Amino acid sequence: MLAIEWHDGLNVGVAFMDEDHAEAAALINALATSSGPERAATLETFIAHCREHFAREEAMMEKTGFFAHGCHQGEHVRVLAELEGVLARLKGGDEQDGYFAQALPQWLMNHRNTMDFVTAEFARAAGFTG
Repeated sequence: MLAIEWHDGLNVGVAFMDEDHAEAAALINALATSSGPERAATLETFIAHCREHFAREEAMMEKTGFFAHGCHQGEHVRVLAELEGVLARLKGGDEQDGYFAQALPQWLMNHRNTMDFVTAEFARAAGFTG
């Protein structure tokens, strides 16, 4: 069973965000089903993916004058710190099964449904087409 069943109905209407979210869901599914060194390597890939995605989102927010840029950026900082802590625990031998099966998928869906949805709506209304 997949941790996240991603489909086009979850798209927010900004191409790079939609592509990145689908990739994030695939990586989270891989994290939920892997273990040991494979899980750690996949988490490192996921963290790099998040850094790149967040940078693109933050550039879009700045370009469009998004009203909640600071709040949204703060959530990015928070989740990256959380992921680094999970990686450290994982490398220390704690498989973090519950985090990958429940907490991380829930975070992605909540973030998509709230901050990313509003950000995408604002960006499109401001004429963002990138």
